[in-house]
Amino acid sequence: MKLPIIKPLALLCCLGFLWMTGCGEYPEMDSYKENMNQFFENISYYDTAINSIDPDSDSAASELLSLLDSMAVSFSQMAELPVPDVFVGVEELADEASEYMNTAVSLYHQAFEEETFNEFIADAAKENYDRANLRLQYIISILHGEMPEDIFVSDDSAEDVQTDQE
Repeated sequence: MKLPIIKPLALLCCLGFLWMTGCGEYPEMDSYKENMNQFFENISYYDTAINSIDPDSDSAASELLSLLDSMAVSFSQMAELPVPDVFVGVEELADEASEYMNTAVSLYHQAFEEETFNEFIADAAKENYDRANLRLQYIISILHGEMPEDIFVSDDSAEDVQTDQE
């Protein structure tokens, strides 16, 4: 059985770790950084573990599903963290990332637990997995002080688009 290819998250996690360096004067910010640091460590662990699964092993599917279950729990915990106000949009992105990851994991379970591996369902799972990770990339950008232009539209821009369409 061939395991679906799951993008490595190591680079993504490294970027997160870079953000975590330094000390702050704000307890809320320090707590958030500490919690996010733990989240990035967990995701890095899962990424390494997933990429080390032998796809020819009889237990490959169950190992993958177990790791994905744990990853979904980490995403859910990350989404529950109180986000400091300075990180505009992160709370919503974290909720979306968690929802997409939970959907992905549920679909992966369906794909593997059918009598024969269902590639159509696995593709849908991979799409949700990618969406969760894209939102994680956006979160990291925001934590680094960058506003990803492709997800945020200012009110002026929205009015321009509406005017152009009329």
